[in-house]
Amino acid sequence: MDNMLLNELAIEDKGKVGDIVEFERRGLSILGKVSIVRELSCIVEIDEEVAEHFCYETPRTVVRHNNYKVVRSSSM
Repeated sequence: MDNMLLNELAIEDKGKVGDIVEFERRGLSILGKVSIVRELSCIVEIDEEVAEHFCYETPRTVVRHNNYKVVRSSSM
């Protein structure tokens, strides 16, 4: 595959703002809502109790695009 096609495929795999995504952190499956999308990762809003469990200062965490799956699209 050429680089342009690979880049197009990578863009399609990215979540969009408002999407609900699932990712794994320290062996636990976590659901969160995408709030910011960057080139290699996104910022995901998670439940405050989950954030406290992991001793995070805020309910936001960075997740690489290849480390989550979209479980509900914001465009549905």
